[in-house]
Amino acid sequence: MYQRNFILFSLALLIFMPACGGSDSDYINDNLPLPEQIDRLIENNRYETALSMLQEEDRNDPEILLFLERTHLNYALYSMNTFDETEMRTRMNRALVHFTEVLRINSQNIVAREQIEQIMMIYATIPDRQPEPEVLEGLRELGFNY
Repeated sequence: MYQRNFILFSLALLIFMPACGGSDSDYINDNLPLPEQIDRLIENNRYETALSMLQEEDRNDPEILLFLERTHLNYALYSMNTFDETEMRTRMNRALVHFTEVLRINSQNIVAREQIEQIMMIYATIPDRQPEPEVLEGLRELGFNY
């Protein structure tokens, strides 16, 4: 239980840390090991860059899978909880896509499952609204029936 609370607390810190200005190159330092570079990118809400760097790595490496899972999870939570000019449906679709990726990497990720259920409960209260068809298809592939 302590480990789960620690993980949730760590995720909350990452979500609510303000993004600093600057370009992605401000957060990438080729002298740092990849794990530290990914951590810096996540801490500064540079998820697309982190995912791009990880895509070039070996997906059979458990450490790379862990970083992919963490990056997708943080990106999804950020999408859900950051209010900007993007329409809510767009942000929720993005969140669902990334939660789906988390579960493809680690089907036991409780946070991703709970957040998918929460988003879908909200959709259930809005008549004639649902995620994009391809998002729903991704959820169905993982056993969610919406």
